[in-house]
Amino acid sequence: MRRNRQPPPLSRSLKTSLNATIHSQIDTCLKQLKSCSRSLQPVLSMFSDELQILHRIYYKGNNQHRPALFWRRVTEMRKYGDRVEELSLATLVNSLRYSFFAEESQQNSKLLKGSWTHYPDPSSASYVYERITASITLVHKMQDRLTHAYHSFSLAMQTGAFIQLILTLAGIASRLNSLVSELAAILNQVQDAIRSIQLTLDPAAPTSNSGSGSCPLPDQTEFSSVQVASDVHGEDTGVSIGREEPQRAPNNTATSVQTDWFKLSARPTSSVEVVTRTVKRSETRIVSSRPKKTRKRDEIDDIFG
Repeated sequence: MRRNRQPPPLSRSLKTSLNATIHSQIDTCLKQLKSCSRSLQPVLSMFSDELQILHRIYYKGNNQHRPALFWRRVTEMRKYGDRVEELSLATLVNSLRYSFFAEESQQNSKLLKGSWTHYPDPSSASYVYERITASITLVHKMQDRLTHAYHSFSLAMQTGAFIQLILTLAGIASRLNSLVSELAAILNQVQDAIRSIQLTLDPAAPTSNSGSGSCPLPDQTEFSSVQVASDVHGEDTGVSIGREEPQRAPNNTATSVQTDWFKLSARPTSSVEVVTRTVKRSETRIVSSRPKKTRKRDEIDDIFG
């Protein structure tokens, strides 16, 4: 999915054109969206404050700490934080809520307190659902990178260099991680509410969103089962498969193979001993056959004998 994908043109229809039996279901979904929208605003506000502090620290120490390893984690935190702010999650959720009211309701907040009068086409709800799904994937990825950054800052503290700066960065990473966890929980509720609206407006809508470019999140139960199995056995032994036991050969064949192996293993040792003995004897012969060097007599030896 593209990061800056434009929303489809909005087209509204009157509430009276819908079946009256599904009005209560849409009322419940809109109340849930309104509650999620109110919960998003303080979380995103605190997230923006922490990100501004991180930006100030980055601009102040980038020239000095750019070659450091822990500074790469600071750059990564800024990148993911900017990506989350670019999503404009509160505006995205409210845009779906406002589509159930007339255009004048966006300027007059009192009209939003009443009952909904319109409903959007399924393409608008599908667009918001795809964006929320992609946002959940991004938030989970940011949560993983924040945990990695916190461990990196903890290791950098052990050196004792720039301890105040690294301690501040570790606190920001921890704070952002807690805010991102709250944000992921709220987005999951928004996703469920939008999915209920889609099924209410269009019962023939596909259950799996295969057209979006977002990757589905892995099931947590699979991770827990794999983790328990690895803790018990110590390693991944794979799936057990039943195999037929090979037929064992008679005992006389095994004994004959064993005796042949002992014969073969004994031969190299005897040959090595013979070779070493012959080498030693040849060396003694060469040493004994060398002629003794006679010292040349000079004039002093002739005088003194």
